[in-house]
Amino acid sequence: MKLKDKKIEILAPHTVHDNEGFTTTTLEPISAPVWAYFRQLSGKEVFAAATTNYKEEVLFTVNYRTDLTTACVVRYSGVLYDITRIDTFEGYKEDLTLYCKRRARQK
Repeated sequence: MKLKDKKIEILAPHTVHDNEGFTTTTLEPISAPVWAYFRQLSGKEVFAAATTNYKEEVLFTVNYRTDLTTACVVRYSGVLYDITRIDTFEGYKEDLTLYCKRRARQK
C-alpha cells in the first residue's frame, strides 16, 4: 500500500453565463482536498518555435470515488494537471490511479 501523504484538490470545469450572454469556464472544487500518493512519471523539455515547453507526466493515487472523470483537473502545489486516464486496479473499489499531464497554461 502506498502512503497517501500529499493533499490535492480535484477541480471540475463550470460554465457561467454573465448578463451580456457571454460564457466563462472556471474550475471549482468538487470536494474538500483529499490525501493522495504522488509520483512523477516523466519530464522533458521541448524546444519549438523559439519557446521552451516543459511536459510533465505524473500519477496520483486516491481513495476510490465515483465522481471523477477525465474532464476533472488536479491541483497540487499550485500546479494544475489534466487527468488523462483513470485506472481502477482490476475493478477493485479501493484506490484510483489518476494519470495526469501538467497543464501548459495555468489558469
